[in-house]
Amino acid sequence: MRPRLLLVISTVAIALAGGCASVSAGGRSSTGSNGMDSKSAKQIVAAAVAAASRQSSFHFVETSAAGSSTERIVADVGSSGGEQKITVTEGTESSYVTVLLAKKTAYFTGDVVGLEGFAGVSAKLAAELAGKWISVPSSNAGFSSLAGSLAVKTAAPRLVGLDGTLTRGTVSDTLGRPAVPVKVVQTTSTGSLALTLYVSTKGAALPILIEGTTKASGSSARSISARFSKWGEALHVSAPKSSISVSEVKSLAN
Repeated sequence: MRPRLLLVISTVAIALAGGCASVSAGGRSSTGSNGMDSKSAKQIVAAAVAAASRQSSFHFVETSAAGSSTERIVADVGSSGGEQKITVTEGTESSYVTVLLAKKTAYFTGDVVGLEGFAGVSAKLAAELAGKWISVPSSNAGFSSLAGSLAVKTAAPRLVGLDGTLTRGTVSDTLGRPAVPVKVVQTTSTGSLALTLYVSTKGAALPILIEGTTKASGSSARSISARFSKWGEALHVSAPKSSISVSEVKSLAN
């Protein structure tokens, strides 16, 4: 599983190194205009981040594809914990990693190929760890990178707070409800992206969909789509019954 220019995926290699060192607002339906149809692109993005951050939970599905390579993230994000499953398919072969946050500790598990790419460990060590949960405490330097997309307060800005040149479009019902699009274009020395964020203009200014393309230097462009739903629904995430500490994994890797 190779790192990609995705909205959510982060690598656990940092944690291994650091070990040594219906749209609703708060669960209440709302159908009135929220004023987004008259806001600037920057104001719309800021409002979407704020609205998402106020929720107790949300669900999203993100997909990325280029040629025969696809990546899919299915996630539930809560106020203090969450879970996401990352599946990567290359041709006819697939691999996975599951990440969760519970009781101020992050955990991850996966198959051999998934752990090789996600945690940056050798094939031999990945084979030993496959199917086992690895814990990353909040004191670990890589914890925030790993857990940041699993809790609402940190995930919302990462997912919705798009940077770059912003342009707002015209309100339409193409997504089945009135929404205003904001397009962001960003180019750096390592790649580029062109994404469109759709924000509801009724009720809370919540994000509905982000879609577009990203391109890393020297690679083909990848299509990306992330759809949000289940705002404020009850979410229960439990810590694994047993796990191996990330510090122990690092000692095995040396």
